[in-house]
Amino acid sequence: MIVRTNAFNTLQRQVQETFDFAVVVCHSVPALKLQMNLLDKGTINQLPTPDYFTINTTTELRTQANGYKEKLATYLFLSSFSFFENYFGSVLKEVFDLNTSIPDKATLENSLNNNTDTKPKRALKGTYDKKHHQRYEKYSSELKANGYISPDELLKIVAFNNLYKTVQNLKANEIPDFLISHFKIEITDTEKAQFSTYRQLRNDIAHGDNPNLDLRKVKEANAFLRKLAAKIDAFLTEHYIKLNNYLE
Repeated sequence: MIVRTNAFNTLQRQVQETFDFAVVVCHSVPALKLQMNLLDKGTINQLPTPDYFTINTTTELRTQANGYKEKLATYLFLSSFSFFENYFGSVLKEVFDLNTSIPDKATLENSLNNNTDTKPKRALKGTYDKKHHQRYEKYSSELKANGYISPDELLKIVAFNNLYKTVQNLKANEIPDFLISHFKIEITDTEKAQFSTYRQLRNDIAHGDNPNLDLRKVKEANAFLRKLAAKIDAFLTEHYIKLNNYLE
């Protein structure tokens, strides 16, 4: 059984809804052009009233519809890339939430203040002596009852907080190397290069350039981003989601 994260399911839904909308547009514009021709010939008296907008003249509408395929492809591409970026942030948060219980600031500070230079901590320091094992158990229980956080747990909290802040401030061009270095996911050089190409294309569009995009190229880009997301999702769910019944 393939288990997917909620983030991946959201990505799939968003992409599907966007392409479904594109199908509607690709039906609507040719239908509108046909109706404008019929209006020009006098076969019909008026165009259907649009939702939310007043009716434009046929001259205005033809100008607005001009090049709609390229515009639609551009918007679809921007949406696909944005959905992938949102997936990346969402899936890491989901993995963190499923695996990590981080105390809030007040709880953490109270634990540190209440367990500073206490009798149980002093008793548990030094070289282990099996003759004092029961004593160790007693003071260990006292520490746990007082909300003690071990150095190992404390270091994990610090590391988690730093990693989470890094994720929140991460830029798109840093995503592949971040996954490789922090989560040990194998992202190939080819995948990195392809992702970089699409990222640069997104930037070019955002900066006002007009790339020569069509729906075929957008489908290729979307297929790549979805495949990359599926690869990331499979790796994270396989290695970074706790097994509910695993006994330590």
